[in-house]
Amino acid sequence: MSADRCSAAHRRSTVRAQEVAVARGTQVPITPDVLRWAISESGHGPEELASAVGVSPDVLDAWQAGGSRPNLTQARRLASKLHRPLAALLLPSPPKARPLAVEFRHPASARRELNASERRHLRRASRIQETLSWIAGELALDAPQTPSGSVSDDPAPLAAETRRLLGITTTQQVEWRSSAIAFDHWRSALEDTGHVVLLFSIGKASCRGFSAWDPRAPIIAVNTAWNEEARIYTLFHEFGHLITRTSSACVESLRTSEHGDPIERWCERFAADVLMPGHDVEMFLRQQGWTPAKRITSLDAAAAMARRFKVSLRAAVIRLVTIKAATWDLYDQIPVVADKKPDAGGGTGRSRTEIREDQFGDRVASVLVDAVEKDVIGRSQAVDFLDIPDSSFDDLARAAHGA
Repeated sequence: MSADRCSAAHRRSTVRAQEVAVARGTQVPITPDVLRWAISESGHGPEELASAVGVSPDVLDAWQAGGSRPNLTQARRLASKLHRPLAALLLPSPPKARPLAVEFRHPASARRELNASERRHLRRASRIQETLSWIAGELALDAPQTPSGSVSDDPAPLAAETRRLLGITTTQQVEWRSSAIAFDHWRSALEDTGHVVLLFSIGKASCRGFSAWDPRAPIIAVNTAWNEEARIYTLFHEFGHLITRTSSACVESLRTSEHGDPIERWCERFAADVLMPGHDVEMFLRQQGWTPAKRITSLDAAAAMARRFKVSLRAAVIRLVTIKAATWDLYDQIPVVADKKPDAGGGTGRSRTEIREDQFGDRVASVLVDAVEKDVIGRSQAVDFLDIPDSSFDDLARAAHGA
């Protein structure tokens, strides 16, 4: 073997030995201030985070104080759990990130802070919104058609205005074959009027959804942990927040009543009014033998109404209460499992592109395709943003153009 080949082999051997040494024990110079900031932003508790990394809470405290440092394996686990690139923990100081501009709304008896999953998805939505708002400005897109109102307004006229804006009649609504089809139609109608509707798997222990107002890119995010009927109700509950310009993350208790946060109660009434217009509800109830002199005390009538309008049992009961056909006692009869998502069946699964398309929706895809075609952003930027293979972008563009 020549001297040059021996030298090259020695160098490769040395590099491999160094890599093994780094992986096993070399300390990573993370910045304590940045680590404290990242932990605070994540919403994770110290014991949960330490367990995920494989160290004790005391060791985690020492890293935050600068008394010691993690090795490479620990640093990678730490960054992964915090949903940050490892390089971010090496920054000299915490980045100046835009604060989460939503208000966490919850029943008085519930937790009072966002959990880790909520924080993560709110940050993600904030980044999406910031990008789309900038692109919309560069493309001079028409402003979203969002009605404006306040919680001091009667929600019924705003609900009727919303139905006219979306162009969906009750005749069309009751003819949809399933709640899944209903959700897709409602989502598309909102997207066609300039609203971004995201689907996130935030978890059952998290908020049902959240909204974030922006004059060029208003966002609604729906938690997919619940069934389609519950998602439809969340969709318009959060749209109510956009109408009142009250960006919020909402933990919707299954057993609230007429008491509580007035903004939440207003959004509940608004959502129920949109999905079940008063005239149509009354006509349906009369066909079932109801008269204004009667009070509905059984969930059977509410369940029948929910099936007809493709809404949740909860939404149907709220509508009955608002037209004084029932009292809040009926609401308290709703079983806890009413919004439970059916157990997943078999299937071949979906591709990453299909998952991303479902998450982001048509509005995001069409804006990005338009931005690429008009040289506002590069194709590679759009592909990175959507986290899809480059080869899938052409399919996305054809779909955006209705091809």
